Amino acid sequence: MFTTVGNRGTMHLGLCLRVLILAALTVPIRAAQPAQETFTLTVPDGPTSTLSGSSVSLLCQVSPLFNVEPLEVRWYRSSNFHSLALLYKYHKIQEAPVDPQYSGRVSLTGGMERGNVSLTLERVTLEDKGEYVCQVTSKQWYEKASVFLTVNVTGSEPVLSVAEARGGGGQVNVTCSSAGWSPQPKLIWTNKEGTEIRNGQEVLNTSDPQGLVSVSSWLLYAPSYSDWLACTVSLSEEVKRESRILPLIYTAPTAVPGVYKEAYILILVLLVLSPVIICALCSVILWKRRGSMWSSSRKSRNSSDQTELGQRPTETKNLIEGAENTVKTLTRQRAAGKGGNLKETNNSIEGAETTVKTPTEYIAFENIILDEKTAHPAIRVNQEKQRAHYIKEKDTEKRFRMHLHVFSQESFSSGRHYWEVKVKDGTTEKLSWYVGVARENVERRPIVPLTPQNGFWILSFDKEKGFHVNTDPQSPITVAELTIVGVFLDCDRHTLSFYNVDTESLLYTFTDVKTFNYFPVFSPGQRDIFTIRII
Repeated sequence: MFTTVGNRGTMHLGLCLRVLILAALTVPIRAAQPAQETFTLTVPDGPTSTLSGSSVSLLCQVSPLFNVEPLEVRWYRSSNFHSLALLYKYHKIQEAPVDPQYSGRVSLTGGMERGNVSLTLERVTLEDKGEYVCQVTSKQWYEKASVFLTVNVTGSEPVLSVAEARGGGGQVNVTCSSAGWSPQPKLIWTNKEGTEIRNGQEVLNTSDPQGLVSVSSWLLYAPSYSDWLACTVSLSEEVKRESRILPLIYTAPTAVPGVYKEAYILILVLLVLSPVIICALCSVILWKRRGSMWSSSRKSRNSSDQTELGQRPTETKNLIEGAENTVKTLTRQRAAGKGGNLKETNNSIEGAETTVKTPTEYIAFENIILDEKTAHPAIRVNQEKQRAHYIKEKDTEKRFRMHLHVFSQESFSSGRHYWEVKVKDGTTEKLSWYVGVARENVERRPIVPLTPQNGFWILSFDKEKGFHVNTDPQSPITVAELTIVGVFLDCDRHTLSFYNVDTESLLYTFTDVKTFNYFPVFSPGQRDIFTIRII
């Protein structure tokens, strides 16, 4: 019996020893997994890109894989170790000391039990771009690696314009500009076949204090009525903006261009003389039929005919002469009090008072009236509401300062419209002014620049700076002297052109003037008291 018991005791003792040995071999291995003596960090080779306003993960992985929850994890900007984006310590994310700009926007979402310490950053801003350092620290070891973040900001739609190239040669200067990009974008020109155009182009990049890049380019190109140009500004194939334009110069609108002139004059004369011919025929017929009654009838009709035909002899002559001249001549006649009667002289021509027919379109010659209610407090509008000048501002008015201009009562949403502004009288030269159009309900505070993006398309003059149009950046206009500015608005083609009326030459054309309602805008400047006048 004892032997038997002894054998059983020996068997139990051997079994216990085997269990203890197995436990000794397995338990230390499991306990050592989260406490590697050394490790490395794996991060992306290149920069990580994201769009402004989105979320992004900055990848960082411990190798070999093990549970890093007991370790310390730091994410910080490379320029400042103590300015932390995130601090994980004592098994939780610490609220301090963390840079306030990252508060509520950062987290560790990769799975720390699998060695993933990637940083997730939400609501990314342009200020978040740069180098970040991922640092993991244990009691025996620490390792760190850098991750680079780039923040992509998509800029504005490219604004295209076309002007006559200096030196002529049958070429035009096409300009493309776009603002608000990050990082620096790529700008390319392509034709309608999609072929990139490299010859004759210049590209300029500028940065603002916020780090956003504005890009502009100039391209010399032969104008065409069928081949459009495309300007594409891009950060990648997915992030890009494109605008297109037909590189044409729109000449000053004329009453009757080209070969249609003679035919137009002939038709006009026939239309004017037709009442006389009809009356003469009627008189002959009545004379033959009524005999003695012809004399009285003739007197009555002649009296009526003379009243009708003699009423506007000067206006008829002016209308015919206007068909041989430019828009300038017609509008000057109207300003002199003649154009207002053209409608009575030529009833069969549509809107002859305000339009002159060309082969393809009608152009309205506008009698612009200034809206005194919209004028800056330092602008005075005359009784006829066609002159404006600057007066010295009072201190109370300066406190409510806004852009110094006045709008017209009229607004335009379709059709083609032309008006003229006299900016110089005799030897008196103004020191500053601007004219153009603006969209409805534009912001009038001076902190808002007068740019196409903010709803203004203007030609301006400053004695020291010269003539400019308000592209971004501003485009200088070379002109020796300017007395009368012609403004031609084509609502249907979304173009706005400025002309030197004295020389009948184009100064500049905006080709992307898009809004629902256009208001002519006028500013006499604030450096002198001389007027500008609508004529």
